[in-house]
Amino acid sequence: MKYLKYLLIALPFSIYFDMIHYNALVVFSLSCISIIPLAAIIGDATEQVAHYTGDKIGGLLNATMGNVPELLIGIFAIKAGLYDVVKATLVGSMLGNLLFVLGFSVLVGGIRYPIQNFNKVAARSNFIMLFYSMISIIIPAAFFYTSYHNENTRLNSMSMSIAILMLLVYISGLIYSLYTHKNIFTSHDDSEDNMEAEAPKWSLLKAGVILSVVTLFVGYESEILVGQLEEVIKVYHFPETFIGIIIIPIVGNVAEHAAAVIMAYKNRMDLALEIGVGSATQIALFVGPILLLSSWAFGNPMNYFFAPFHIVALVLAFGISLYVFEDGKTTWLEGLIMLFTYILFAVTYFFV
Repeated sequence: MKYLKYLLIALPFSIYFDMIHYNALVVFSLSCISIIPLAAIIGDATEQVAHYTGDKIGGLLNATMGNVPELLIGIFAIKAGLYDVVKATLVGSMLGNLLFVLGFSVLVGGIRYPIQNFNKVAARSNFIMLFYSMISIIIPAAFFYTSYHNENTRLNSMSMSIAILMLLVYISGLIYSLYTHKNIFTSHDDSEDNMEAEAPKWSLLKAGVILSVVTLFVGYESEILVGQLEEVIKVYHFPETFIGIIIIPIVGNVAEHAAAVIMAYKNRMDLALEIGVGSATQIALFVGPILLLSSWAFGNPMNYFFAPFHIVALVLAFGISLYVFEDGKTTWLEGLIMLFTYILFAVTYFFV
């Protein structure tokens, strides 16, 4: 992942070309490229902080900061009124984590190890929370299509209630995994070979400063990206849904994706699974509700009504992921099927 940092060369060019109002597609592409190494640095900084805070808090911080690009891109998109892009990004992040990240991880790990095992009790806990998020996404659509008047006002109010409930479920999950049942989440990877002590390379102050500065740059680049997005869609006729579903989630999560694959290659499937399912759960139960509440703060509420195809894609992705991971072991063929399922969705979304 260290080679990703060479992409930082795009950062000053994206800022300069944005200031002189250069070609929108060029600026949009450069800002996408710039966010990739910034996300990688955020991952490195949170990993260093984890040496001082411990694995549990460090893991939570890593997952949270890993979703900062999507959160900031979403907030700027909400300010710009691009609600379809926001919803597509949320769906794309969940699909990417459940199918692309986990599928690629299982495939790579499975090629090296015929069968890989993991803690299925911990995995089931994550999938239960993810299942609740599926319910929360289905209910508003069911209400909309069965309501006689299809009232948006009631749908907005319902969405606000759902967002609050999702945040409460997310907080409850943290309490469950970090305090009351933390022994359940003991990894199969906790062997001497995998758990070698490693001294931190940065001081806590240095890691905190780098984390803060890079997060500011991510925010700035996110604003540039969203600012050019409307013109790119309008002038170049790029599919808006495809950008939200595929491009933005991959850009924001590329470092996190690489980390999951590396963990699977090292036969640390518990960590790979935590990155994939844990990130999808956080997108669904934390980032989504925060974005919805932000829209209310901006005075133009966004509802939690997703297009039927989005819902179908999410339910199918959840179903195949649950089926693959229910028995506590994986093989390369399962990973290949998950990866091909993601490609199938990507091709379909390109033509939507």
